[in-house]
Amino acid sequence: MTAPSILQHFERSVRERLFDPDPSDRQFIGAEIEVLPLLAENGWPCPLEATDEQPRSTLGFLRSYGASRSWCERRSDKGSPYFELPNGGTITFEPGGQLELCTVPGGSVTDLIRRTKGALHALRAAAFREGIILASVGIDPQNPIERVPLQLPSPRYVAMTRYFETIGPSGVRMMRQTAATQISVDPGPRPEERWRLLCDLAPYLTAIFANSPRYAGSDTGDRSFRARCWRSLDPSRTGIPHPESPAVEAYTRFALEAVDMTRTDAGGAYRTFGEWASNDDATEDQWENHLTTLFPEIRPRGHLELRCIDAVDPDLVGAALVLVAGLVYDPTATREARALMGPADEEMLNRAAHCALRDKVLLSGCQALVEIGLRGARALGERIIEGAELERAAALFGRWTGQGRSPADAR
Repeated sequence: MTAPSILQHFERSVRERLFDPDPSDRQFIGAEIEVLPLLAENGWPCPLEATDEQPRSTLGFLRSYGASRSWCERRSDKGSPYFELPNGGTITFEPGGQLELCTVPGGSVTDLIRRTKGALHALRAAAFREGIILASVGIDPQNPIERVPLQLPSPRYVAMTRYFETIGPSGVRMMRQTAATQISVDPGPRPEERWRLLCDLAPYLTAIFANSPRYAGSDTGDRSFRARCWRSLDPSRTGIPHPESPAVEAYTRFALEAVDMTRTDAGGAYRTFGEWASNDDATEDQWENHLTTLFPEIRPRGHLELRCIDAVDPDLVGAALVLVAGLVYDPTATREARALMGPADEEMLNRAAHCALRDKVLLSGCQALVEIGLRGARALGERIIEGAELERAAALFGRWTGQGRSPADAR
């Protein structure tokens, strides 16, 4: 296929699969909260499965903890363990053994905050009694990558590891040592506009919640070393796709220009998906799988997934949910945020990772966006965000963003 025909062929699937409008505009919100399990006595990674040398394990702890709470252990299609919770949520594992609490999306931000905070506080307290710290930080602050093996050796993660190791250390660090606060929102009736709004918000959200200044026992010089790793792990599949282009075209080009990490040519070289497609060597199944290996700051998946926030303490998770809901779901706040921001780009993402709120331009924008977002959250009404949660979020932003500080400044 020629380049224009390739773009047209795959654009339709991107539009239908990833940017499908939701005329109901139901305004649901969900969260995926990751934590790093570390051994309390020395800060080393807690293994997923027990060994002769280390009898404690996160899987063993969760089996014991969940037994009296009606958790149900399952195995994914790829053989990875996970737990179904009675409220419909899940506890899953990332490749390095990180835990991820996945919530059920709903229309009440208040309910989501309370369920998430309650689950996290209880889980952390129980883990600590077993000698395991569940650290809410963007990247492992103490351990080098050599101490963190691949703990889920599925074919997907083995292939990702093989590919990332041809580029540098950031990819395997991302897979095994990072933790994020991921927030999902509905696409709404105009998903392309909402996706662009979130893309432009990404550097500001990174800066507000930056929480990973240390790595492998040393200060990195970055406020979010997790975000720094994202900047360097593979530019072909990360960042903000083509800010100058309409969303569907931008994302299709982004996907076609990304390297297909699942295969190499006869000479052992990786090639972009578009190169494979131009030689008529790309199936629809391969395309669908390829889309799951892309990691932009905001990932369209039928819903829109914000991936730009470091793991933070449970109270700040609540503040993040309030802020995002206010900016995305209140029309006035959305208009004001659009008027304030220009298109985000790689340079802004780098500044947010390195300086966070120490960058005066970012600080000014972040403080203005917090004010806009809180007004938007209040306008959504008590049914969505109760006054007590709104005031709690406002107090936290006053303590942090209002003072020009991100969580990294307390570490």
